[in-house]
Amino acid sequence: MKKKRIGLFFFSLAVLLSGCWDQDSLKDARLANASAYDLTDQGEIQQTLEIVNDFEGNQGNNDNEVHSAAGRSVRQSTDRIRTKVTGDVRFFKYGLIMYGKKLAQHDIYPYLDVLYREPDYPTSHVKLAIVDGLAGKVLEQKKVGNLMVGEFIIRKIKSLEDLCVFPEMTLEKLLPPMLDPGQDFVLPYLALEGEDIAAQGIAMFHGQKFTGSLDTEQSVLYVLLSGKWNKTARFVKKVNSGPDNDPRNYVTYEANTQRIKRKLKVGVDQEGRINVSLKLKLPVTVVEYADDHVQQQNTIQRLNRELSEQMTQDARQIIQKLQQGGCDAFGIGRQLIAHHPALWKSLDWNDAYANVRFQPEVSVDIIGSGVLN
Repeated sequence: MKKKRIGLFFFSLAVLLSGCWDQDSLKDARLANASAYDLTDQGEIQQTLEIVNDFEGNQGNNDNEVHSAAGRSVRQSTDRIRTKVTGDVRFFKYGLIMYGKKLAQHDIYPYLDVLYREPDYPTSHVKLAIVDGLAGKVLEQKKVGNLMVGEFIIRKIKSLEDLCVFPEMTLEKLLPPMLDPGQDFVLPYLALEGEDIAAQGIAMFHGQKFTGSLDTEQSVLYVLLSGKWNKTARFVKKVNSGPDNDPRNYVTYEANTQRIKRKLKVGVDQEGRINVSLKLKLPVTVVEYADDHVQQQNTIQRLNRELSEQMTQDARQIIQKLQQGGCDAFGIGRQLIAHHPALWKSLDWNDAYANVRFQPEVSVDIIGSGVLN
């Protein structure tokens, strides 16, 4: 009886300590840190991968390789790249995906489908971006300073998310608005300027197609208007008459993001016209104003008035661009689906969105002006 118990103990121990029979070995794994997709002139998918070794689990200290191949599907292009490299290619869970502008103008979902279907493909932390030009050319830079190109771009995107230039977006977060008929989305927009990888602003989408962009200055206010602000939002505005090249005519200010208030209200009048009120109360701190130290109350009042007028006008221009591109990034359609379902069913939203009447209002309130005051 005792021998049976001992035998049972060692059998259980062997089961518990043994690894999973289907566990993948990482010994020979090659890590795909960044991937880029473009369309060839023949209509094939040109995939470019930045690949690093994962022997030490610290991809920042490894050398990288850039490989490219074309195929009729994402999986086929990936498999063709696998024939060019050693080891098993895996995708980094904090990685990056970029799409060239030409491809994005067609429809990006066919190039994302396999990523959502593949159970082993990471989605929760993967960053995305659109490139003005060929996305593969960006990865061909290989290094930016001491950083591998993929790591550099990921860090750039995260830092610009903190500054509200880009809204926070991952592969996982992208799927719901991409498949929602009442909600569109935006993505970071990059470009290769010489050897520099520069932020161009944000790329607007209608459905699953790229339809236009907002520049970097408009992007910051858009992020605040969307209600998805992050740590810091900084603006520079001309508030004095005089030469454009005189810094004394400009004020630089930062929004106090913890105290921002945003209110979006969607209504339908008796004639069936859709009206949207979008109000943003923006407490700010002046961080640079060479003309005056903002010590007098009348100066503060003048700046509040001037900045509120300018930013309200900026909001109108942003909304105009969104409507021209058919990009319902504020989710007006989703509000109609929830609160006015009968009206929604009667609409062709592709046409009706352009006629939505927006009433934006941005109220700037200076609450601080630095240690000089």
